[in-house]
Formats: sequence, C-alpha cells, structure tokens
Amino acid sequence: MKVKTSLDVSAREWDDIVLQCGGSFFHTYAYAAFEASKSHQKPAFIQLLDANDNCYGVAVACIETPKIWPFSAYCKKAIFGALPVAKTAKLLNIFMLKIEAELKSMGVFNIFHHAYESENSHEILSTLKYQLNNRSEFYIPLDKTEDELWKALKSSRRRNIRKAEKLNIESKFETTLDAIISLKNLQENALARKGVVTSNNIHIAERIKSVLVDHSRAITVTSYHKNKPLNAALFGFYNEKVYYIISGSSLEGNKVSGPAHMLWHAICEFKDMGYNRVNLGGVSESESLNQAGLYRFKKDFGAEIISQPSGEKLISVLGVALNQIELKIKHLLKRTFKKY
Repeated sequence: MKVKTSLDVSAREWDDIVLQCGGSFFHTYAYAAFEASKSHQKPAFIQLLDANDNCYGVAVACIETPKIWPFSAYCKKAIFGALPVAKTAKLLNIFMLKIEAELKSMGVFNIFHHAYESENSHEILSTLKYQLNNRSEFYIPLDKTEDELWKALKSSRRRNIRKAEKLNIESKFETTLDAIISLKNLQENALARKGVVTSNNIHIAERIKSVLVDHSRAITVTSYHKNKPLNAALFGFYNEKVYYIISGSSLEGNKVSGPAHMLWHAICEFKDMGYNRVNLGGVSESESLNQAGLYRFKKDFGAEIISQPSGEKLISVLGVALNQIELKIKHLLKRTFKKY
C-alpha cells in the first residue's frame, strides 16, 4: 500500500472517491477548500492506494506554513477536520502511519486531528500515541418518527419551541449572502458576550457562499421575528448526513426561544428531505466551564452523546525546535515594539 498526496484535485472526482470510501462532509473538496482559505494554507488530499492504484482510504488536511520565517519549510502544521477513513480498521492504522511519514517528508512537525464525525477517535489516536483532548459529539438519528423525536426532547425544550411558535417566530432555510452575513454578525455578537473578540470579515461570508453554499454543501437556517433575524446556524451536509457547523444568537432571540425553534425546524426539515442523521457538533471538556450551556442545549434535544477526543502529535524534533525559536523571536519582537 502507498500514500498519494495531491494539492489540487477535481472536486467532483474527489467527492466520488470520498463517497466510495465512506467519508463524511469533513473529507469533501468543499470543506478542504474552505478551511485552507488563507495565503499560507493549502489543502492536501490524501489517498491510500494499492499497487493498481485502487483507493482504500482518504484523508483531507489543511497544511499551514509559517509566514516570514526562513525555516518555514521545516515548521509546517497539518490540521485534519475528521480522522482519515479506510475500508478496514487495520488499513486505517496503516494509513495513518503512512500519512505521518508523508507529512514529515513535507516539512510538517505538528499534526492535529479535530476528530469531527470520528466515533473511534479515542481508540485510534491513543493507539498512535496522540495527546488527547477530551470532547464529545452529539448525534440525532432521523430514522424515527417526528413524534418520537419530539418526545425525545427535554420537556423544557418543548415548552421553548411552543413559546416561540406562539410568538410567531419563523425559521427559514436560506442560501443568500445576506443570510450568511447575518449569521456571521450574530456569531460575532454571541462570542463578544463571552469575551471573545473576532473579526467578522465580509470575505468569510463570501467564502462560505461561494465554496460551501453554492456547491450544495451547506445551508443557513435563520429564526426571524417580524422579519428581524434573531438566531442562525450553518449546516453542512453530505452522504445523507447533516452537520451543525457554526451558529450565532442574540439576547432578544434567546428570550423568545429562537435557538430551540431554529434547531427543531432544521431537524424536521432535514428529516423530510431524506437525511438519516444530524451531528450537532462537539463540546470540549477542557472548555466545559465556558461550554456548559452549549452542552445542555445539545443534550436536551435527545442526542446520543459519544466521546470523541481530538488529538495532537509532534512528529519532527527539528521542526519543534525551530518552531520554539520562532515563537521566542516573535515574543521578543512584540515586547520590543510594545515599549515604543
């Protein structure tokens, strides 16, 4: 078996290969292109091939190269959304070891796996000696009736949804740039309330539109009251599965239970469209104090909670040393310029 890494592929051909290997949204061309959106980032499309070039596994990484650093060729980072997928568990271990060797030859010193949609991440990453960060993901199967899904909700969430309906909250599926901009504004405001400062760049919204939405890989769901957007989320979808990617809320929307209405509407709509599962995303235990409310919100929708730790691994002693030097120089320069 051998590994083939490409920095550019045909979107349609790649997604066909991902489908054949049982990959997820986080292995698609659109996701890779969206994540590698900056000048110092490149998507890497990786395949596990036999001697006849038959594909037995796929992976997608974002390769980051330091800017303005003479040793950048040895200080690259590889960031994976989901773990690689392969046709058997044995092949997956082989694949991941070959990926490490391949990335090291490319100058990567640090590998980070978010482990999205990767239910065996604890076993796989611990076996390969990754440093784990405990986190969980939340899954809602859509093979139940709507009544069964409704009864699975916590009673307080059902009351929230009824309250929103009485107040004439309306949740809509949308694909417009205006809807994406609104989502990003709501996200920025929600993070600001938690003390997290972000730059809500219009180019990010435009990229979501052109790379994800226009290629039928994502859609926004927004809750409105009297035509005013109160809460919103971006959902990705691929191979009959749906993924809760980002969201934003307002204080006004929270008061009228906009988030609960929005999510319930999305679940029902995706079920009617024929999707078989919604992944509500993950919550990291290392951030549990800041994410306790988010954890409860997802759990209250009757989701199955599966432990899916993320993992990090250093694979190059030289790269680690050079990276430390770079960080020290940046820190020194920052302190020097701050004095002036």
